Parts: sequence; C-alpha cells; structure tokens
Amino acid sequence: MENSTKLLQRQASALAARRVGVVEADDAALADLPAASLWLHADDFTVSADQWRPLPEVAEDTDLLILPLPKAADRMTLLLRHLAGVIRKPLPLWLVGPAKGGIRGGVTRLKGFADDIQLLDSARHCKLYEAQLRPGPPLSLAEQAAVIEVRGARVTSYPGVFSHGRLDEGSDLLLDALEAADVGGGKALDIGCGAGVLTVWLARAGCRVQALDPSATAVTAARATLADNGLSAEIQGGDLFDGITGRFDLLVTNPPFHDGRERTTQITRRLIRQAPEHLQADGELWLVANRELPYAQWLDDAFRQVTVVRETNRFRVYRARR
Repeated sequence: MENSTKLLQRQASALAARRVGVVEADDAALADLPAASLWLHADDFTVSADQWRPLPEVAEDTDLLILPLPKAADRMTLLLRHLAGVIRKPLPLWLVGPAKGGIRGGVTRLKGFADDIQLLDSARHCKLYEAQLRPGPPLSLAEQAAVIEVRGARVTSYPGVFSHGRLDEGSDLLLDALEAADVGGGKALDIGCGAGVLTVWLARAGCRVQALDPSATAVTAARATLADNGLSAEIQGGDLFDGITGRFDLLVTNPPFHDGRERTTQITRRLIRQAPEHLQADGELWLVANRELPYAQWLDDAFRQVTVVRETNRFRVYRARR
C-alpha cells in the first residue's frame, strides 16, 4: 500500500458518509477506502479500477473527488480541466501526494482551478490538501493533442503519454538502427508503445503489428497515430506480455525504468526474461536503454547472441537473437 493511501485511510470518519470518486488511481488499495460509495478511475492498466480510460466519467452523485498527485504536471492540468468541465457546481477535491514528490507544485497548479485550498492532514511523508473545485468550460481530449512528424509519419500524443509532444532520443536511435538493418515484414510486437512512434514505423515497414501499453491514454494516442497515417495494427492495454499469444519474429521496446516516481529496472528484467517465450526460433528483440543500466548481462543470460548495434554517450540499442 502506498503511503499516500495510508494517509487517506486515516480519514475514515470523514469518508464514512461520502460518495467518493478517485481519479488517476495509482494504488489498487484505494479500492478499500472506507467511503459510503466509491468508484475508481485509472490510466494505469495494472491498477484494478472501475474505469480504465484516458479521462474519468464522474458519477452524478459524487460529492468528493480524490486525486493522487500525477507524476506529470501537464497530466494534472489536463485532469483538473476535464473535471472542472464536467461538474455543475463547486465540488470538494482532495489532492494527496508525497511531501518531496512535487505536492507543492501540485497545489500551485490546483490554485488555477479551485478555491479554499487548505492542508487537511500530513503523515508518512505525504500531505493531503482539500479544495473546492470550480466548474469550468468543457474539454475534449482531442483539443489537448500534440502532433509531431517522425520520419514522414504524424504522431499524436496527449499529456501524460511518454515523451509527450517530442521524439524521445532513445526511440530516435532505435529507429535509426532498425532502418539501417532494413528490418521489415513478419510479425512484430511493440512493448510499451506510448504514442505509437515505433508502432507506426513497423506498420509502414510491412510488419503485422501488435502493440500494448499500460496507459489508457497512450493506447488512445497510438490508435489515433495509426488512423492518421492510414495504417492498421492491433493496439491494446496490458502489462508487458499480458494477453499476448503466439510467437513473433520481432519484439521492439523502449522500456521504462520508472514505476510511478520510483526508479526501477525490474520491469525490464522481467521483459528480457520472458521475451524468448514469445519469439520464433530465429526471432529478435531490439531494445534501447540508457547505457548505464545493467541490461547487457541479463540479455546475455536470456539470448544466444547479443550485439550493440547503435550507441551514443547516453543510449545503447541492443539486438538479441533467440
């Protein structure tokens, strides 16, 4: 259980008669908050929630919204603008997050959308603020889209999607490597597809593509990217290989090394360990990562041949053959 969830659990008496909606839930334990009624929205597929979608639907009888502090500032602004646009009268909102994890900046952003902001509680290195969210103009996700051109393709992203509104340096290097190797055709899987930068390139290269990402907003963005370029691919929500069947000729990934605000290599370690099970006998994994991360040994343990095909002073592209 996250410390911010434990802080919310301390508010049992205040929650007992409330009809609560949790927006952008980041912890499955939030489903156990002691409220009279409760619904959970999450962008993260790995959090069990009533709504897995880019933006929440707010139940009409909701009398309290709880917002765990989002990691990305632009994501928080998007959520507040959306929530303001779907309420008809001021609505209490609680903002909770780590004291050293950006909560002060979150309160500053909250001031643009809410009144009567006050500190409600503080414990476990977290702070809980209460405010009155003001109604505002309606907002559509499409209005917040950023579109960039990547190698002749239009890529659409939304606030909160990895590398929103720009081409990530690692993905750019991976594309260079794939183009130089003339990769194309066959069945490909893009793991952690984000806005679809690699997905659309693979589809244009003639691959039959599946792609997945744990973020509902990323899945929506990737689908928009494919549609804007007149291409097709199967894009779904999932955690690494969740729901993936069959074997692939090619796996490509620019994997995360953060889980929320915490730096971790365990996601990629699990990806590398499981990848051979999803590859054809002569299949390949192409992976880009910060060069200081300890992936080379893990790749050597899982694959018969591993080469570094591109590198800069920051990134490496690995090509691993099953």
